Amino acid sequence: MIASLDMYDLPEIREATDAWWAALARGFEAEGIAGIPQKRTRFAEESDAWTRPDLFFTQICGYPLRKFHSRALTVVGTPCYAAEGCTGARYSSVVIVQRGAGIRSLGALRGQRLAYNNAHSQSGVSAVRALLAENGAGPGFFGDAIRSGGHRMSVALVSSGEADTASIDCVTWALLLKHAPEECTEVEVLARTPDAPGLPYAVPVGTSPGVLAKIRRGLARAVADPAAADARAALLIDDVALLSDHDYVEIDEIETRAAARGLPSLF
Repeated sequence: MIASLDMYDLPEIREATDAWWAALARGFEAEGIAGIPQKRTRFAEESDAWTRPDLFFTQICGYPLRKFHSRALTVVGTPCYAAEGCTGARYSSVVIVQRGAGIRSLGALRGQRLAYNNAHSQSGVSAVRALLAENGAGPGFFGDAIRSGGHRMSVALVSSGEADTASIDCVTWALLLKHAPEECTEVEVLARTPDAPGLPYAVPVGTSPGVLAKIRRGLARAVADPAAADARAALLIDDVALLSDHDYVEIDEIETRAAARGLPSLF
């Protein structure tokens, strides 16, 4: 069995992520769950874990969960992050532009180049689409779109001027400000997107109700584990809220509203 926690796995905090997984494993073991991976598995692409037949536990973005994995994965809880733009288990994105570029409004982004992490991202695409739709933008708003492969790379593209703007998960943004602030000096926040349920922890959908209950109790044990306090602080994890699959229907609704307002796609 494998466990993955790749969604916010910056190299600077990999030891903290390893320590957090160790605390989660201790919490699950204390609940009597068998077969728990003692170490997490890292993947070149975080999505590679989500379809593995030997998956025990993972973290996933709400958008691909709803679009592609809702029949295979079930939500067991959602971390609450101590980051500006987060409220409990909800999060938002910061829309960034190059510092000094003279872009002072969303309207000034018309015709500009968007950097995005991947097309199936709540924070990098769906959230900014919702914001633009609320403000009357229509199809063809951006002049170009560049797939960066990750939020950190999107920040770098805007910093260098290869892109004009990007929508960055506020947790990633806070982690960069904390652990790699030098990478953020050439960009500034233009706006913040509407919020949504944060990136949930999930397990295979066939997990029995009894084991699901034990996993959720194990999450609470990990949060309360004093040996995990430093790791949680490094990762900005305050708590884990017991959200469920039903809470993530909102991800679909966000996309549907944007389409109804005239912006079905950014590309």
